[in-house]
Amino acid sequence: DAPDHELRALFTADDCFLGWHVADSVRDYGTRKPTDRPFFQPGSMDPLLARAACNLARVTPGDRVLDPMCGTGGVLIEAGLLGAHPIGTDAQAKMAAGARRNLTHYVDDATTGRADATALPLPSDSIDAAVLDAPYGRQSKIATHDLADLVGGALDELARVTAGRCVLVADRDWRAEATAAGWTVDARFQRRVHRSLVRHILVLA
Repeated sequence: DAPDHELRALFTADDCFLGWHVADSVRDYGTRKPTDRPFFQPGSMDPLLARAACNLARVTPGDRVLDPMCGTGGVLIEAGLLGAHPIGTDAQAKMAAGARRNLTHYVDDATTGRADATALPLPSDSIDAAVLDAPYGRQSKIATHDLADLVGGALDELARVTAGRCVLVADRDWRAEATAAGWTVDARFQRRVHRSLVRHILVLA
């Protein structure tokens, strides 16, 4: 239960790597759990995944980072803490206002507002990186769009406004829609959450 030493093994298709567990990575994420924020809604992305998505998008200080379906603002918080200028929109006024409350609590410089992700009020090539957690269908309120039309339309708009990379997190593989919107799939990953949910992560350029 409490060993003095811990040996860990990492397996790949061709190799096995062994190493002693020497230290844990100390992260600040525990203080930013979705349930601890001023505004909370079920289904909010956890800060560890949000930070990973920002890292995959290569967010750097000074970047304008957009989440067009920002929800409670988890991705934008992590982008802001990396020194970027977070820009968030959501189709629901309640979510845009809630994201603004959360961002004010964690970062100094952010922009949020209500907007349709398929018709963003932004100039072409005005965004350095985009990160979004697409709706998961049954759990989301989609008032004006079929889910496929919403995600496909959002990817079209992101291709217009984004000059850099885009990271899409979803409960399904949207590669066909991303390619149709003009994106190139640089990488794709899967993260198993539980038996009925696997998150698909696409890195687009």
